Amino acid sequence: DLIGEDKVGIGTDFTQGYSTEFFDWITHDKGRYRRLTNFGKVVNPEGIRTIGEFPNLTAAMEKAGWSESRIKKIMGENWMRYFDEVWNV
Repeated sequence: DLIGEDKVGIGTDFTQGYSTEFFDWITHDKGRYRRLTNFGKVVNPEGIRTIGEFPNLTAAMEKAGWSESRIKKIMGENWMRYFDEVWNV
């Protein structure tokens, strides 16, 4: 009951097009400006490197025989359910 199609969701935190200054800002403590982490070079997998390529991910799941309901869960419904549970909306 810890993992599986009901517990997984694709994140929407794409950072394409942001400058080095942006990554410097998000990786440093805002109080003392110490580096918290070093992401290094961020490269998404080929075929989904930009948000515009996201339909490729859906197409790959369809090609693998995933059902429409399973794809919907992974692509957003699980996040919506989670938000509802957390925020008790």
